[in-house]
Amino acid sequence: MIVQINRLLNQFLKMSLVTSLLLLTACIDEEEEVSPVSNSDAAVQVKNLRLQEGTTKLAVGDSSQLVVNADYNNGTTKPLPKSGLIWRCEGFAVDISSSSEVSAVKAGESNCIVSFSMLQLAVDFVVAANDNPTSPGDGDTTSPSDVRKLRLGAGETSLKEGDTSQLVVNGVYADNSTTPIANSELVWQCDSPAVNISATSFLSAYKAGESICKVSWNALTLSVNFVVTASEVLPDFISTIPQGHLILPLATKQDIKLTGYFSNGTSESEPSDATLSCDTSNVSLDAENVLTTESVGQATCTATWKEKTAQLLVTVVDSAATQRKLSLASLDHLRYSNEDYSKFAAWVDRAVEGNPGYGFSPTDAVYMYYLTQDKKYIDLAIEDVEAQVVAAEAKMAEGDKPKTSFDSYLYVGGFISELAFTYDYGYELLSESQRTRWKNYAEQAIWNVWNHGEAEWAGNSFPWSGWATTNPGNNYHFSFLKATMTWGLASQNTTWLNLLNDDKLPKLVAYYEGFDKGGSREGTGYGVAQGKLFELYQIWKDTTGEDLSAKSVHSKETIDYWIHATTPPLEMFAPIGDQSRVSKPVLFDYHENLVQRAASLNVGTDEAKRGKWWLDNNSVDPIRYGFNLHTTLLQQELNQLEPTELVYHATSAGHLFVRSSWNSDATWLSAVAGIYDESHAHRDQGSFSLYKNDWLAVTQNIWSHSGIHQESEVHNMVRFVEEGETILQKRGTEATMDYTVNGAETVINMDLSGIYAAYDSVTSWKRDISFTANKVLVTDQCVVADSVSAIWQINVPLEPVINGDGSITAGNLLITPITPANPAVNVVNWFVENPAKFKEPRYKIELQGAGCNYQVQLDVLN
Repeated sequence: MIVQINRLLNQFLKMSLVTSLLLLTACIDEEEEVSPVSNSDAAVQVKNLRLQEGTTKLAVGDSSQLVVNADYNNGTTKPLPKSGLIWRCEGFAVDISSSSEVSAVKAGESNCIVSFSMLQLAVDFVVAANDNPTSPGDGDTTSPSDVRKLRLGAGETSLKEGDTSQLVVNGVYADNSTTPIANSELVWQCDSPAVNISATSFLSAYKAGESICKVSWNALTLSVNFVVTASEVLPDFISTIPQGHLILPLATKQDIKLTGYFSNGTSESEPSDATLSCDTSNVSLDAENVLTTESVGQATCTATWKEKTAQLLVTVVDSAATQRKLSLASLDHLRYSNEDYSKFAAWVDRAVEGNPGYGFSPTDAVYMYYLTQDKKYIDLAIEDVEAQVVAAEAKMAEGDKPKTSFDSYLYVGGFISELAFTYDYGYELLSESQRTRWKNYAEQAIWNVWNHGEAEWAGNSFPWSGWATTNPGNNYHFSFLKATMTWGLASQNTTWLNLLNDDKLPKLVAYYEGFDKGGSREGTGYGVAQGKLFELYQIWKDTTGEDLSAKSVHSKETIDYWIHATTPPLEMFAPIGDQSRVSKPVLFDYHENLVQRAASLNVGTDEAKRGKWWLDNNSVDPIRYGFNLHTTLLQQELNQLEPTELVYHATSAGHLFVRSSWNSDATWLSAVAGIYDESHAHRDQGSFSLYKNDWLAVTQNIWSHSGIHQESEVHNMVRFVEEGETILQKRGTEATMDYTVNGAETVINMDLSGIYAAYDSVTSWKRDISFTANKVLVTDQCVVADSVSAIWQINVPLEPVINGDGSITAGNLLITPITPANPAVNVVNWFVENPAKFKEPRYKIELQGAGCNYQVQLDVLN
């Protein structure tokens, strides 16, 4: 027997069978008794069709009865009813009747496909020549010269789908007598696929419609009109998706889809006359066939459609929300209210549909599962985390380390927290093997964080620096704590929980208890990562009840920090420290995330109300990217309070902000002087930035390609040079700053001497800045060795013009040196200086006198 699947059939099978194996519930033929698949055995599925009886090698004139079997996955085999089979053949070597009897018509091959419901099987037939043909009509040859016309002598012209008929064409003589024409001499052509006529004039009605067929014999032709009417289409079976046996956690929702299949292979999705019912109160169904698990136990749900049935077994396991180790109590206000989170839901639904957006996290799917109890969300989270673990295992199998450890374990918090939330909320749906593999991976990652010198993966040594593992003020540290906290809680691993309770969290609390006025000494670029710190507070509070944020005022004060660090139009912020995401300090979703988290922890406070004002009025409206929408799920302050204070001094961060008013066209200034101890901070102690409607004076770093130029040359300060080299500000040193307000004037006093304590050549440097709406006066006094040159510098966005009186105009800023009155002036075009580092022409003005004292007036022209 020759059985092969051609390319077209193979493609069809891939599309129709691989994704969803078909469950056949009952197949009954009136002519022969066929045992149907039991409706109670909903897990039995058809594996394939197989030609059980009949020969595929014949001689002309032979016939053979074909029997097609269905093989099931439970090992049984049953013959299919002949009336349910549809045969289609390419080539005229054979004809196959509606009762699956094959007749060999002429020598050659026919490639046939038999269809039953949605399944197909390819069968090739080979017919050998026969010296004594016996086919109907193949008698003595009729003489063409005696025949006047052709006439249909036998055969049906009105048929139903699936009918067949043997056609006989007669030659009509002059005396109106007739004789059959040999079939082998006839040529048929039809104008539609309603019928097919073989080389032996055997007609098969395929589909409802009409076909005008022309038969030719020598120079004579005859047109015959065939009409095919639709045969009765009967319901075949009904299927549920999902099917078989479902295991669902308590308080979970699952959509049940019903599909009815007809005897002609067509189907109807969600037929209106189909019903679904379940036999116990362990589950409930709504009008849309959304199943909700109500109590632990089992239920049998039966789908019924046109007297056809299919069954689905549902087992409900105990996993009440109160048993979760990682609480999501901060989302409960959405579960019991009409608050709108449709934008976040659409973001996650897009991922469920197979098109996740950039930055999509499995944790987002866990949030939606918690809010809706819809199983499709936790299924997606499990799939994504499993992919993460598989990828890590593959790396380890190669003797390499997984992505979790990249960049000194910066991303460990994201990776492991995704795993922890999914492990906790999908625990009942994970196999024992998955639980073990996920656990081993998470445990190794966290152990490696806190044991950097002995870190390993799969027995291979991968020690690393241990960067920031002891620094609670560093953004890396937040990631380490997030991994340890989420997995420690999800797994209830006492080693990690004790490490947190006895060591890491007390040190974190102590650090921020002594941190006044909010913000971060990492600056505003990396300081925005404190949103992750506030997320840690929320996770710990939800799960343990302990509010770490309430142990200090840092989270509240950080709200005010960012309000004041924002320029008057509320679209940019003070560019302090590295700006690695984008060089230009434009407000982004991350800043919204940070303030939303801080405000959510402090609902009802004036700080949260001012945060609400800032969130509603800044340039980020709404949050732009889906991967940042998770903070919109948090409960927020509803009342606004517009800020009134014009000066804000973040004493522990060492940053000060002052503005002339809260109008969008106000003049605004930021200054830096404090503790210099973070790697992402710059050598900019003593520097300032000035803004009115746009930047008037600002660090050149914001127009660089990298945004991480830390050197003093790019900042607005006094730079000390010895033997041609800039004297570096040293990390681990401290400057001081305070201020006084006299009416419309704010005077900032800085002592930068401590920054240079390690150098004998710089004894002291003090800077005073007098700020008003239209004028800023900068006064510097310093004591340096004779070998040191003190260069007063200011970076400006527009090309400066030196005026005749010695003043300098740079856009809307007028720079007038007072002391010394006539300093040497040098203008640096940064783009010309180093085009590889700087994007476009921006400028620095350097003033240099004989001594170390400067006074420069900055007038705001607009």
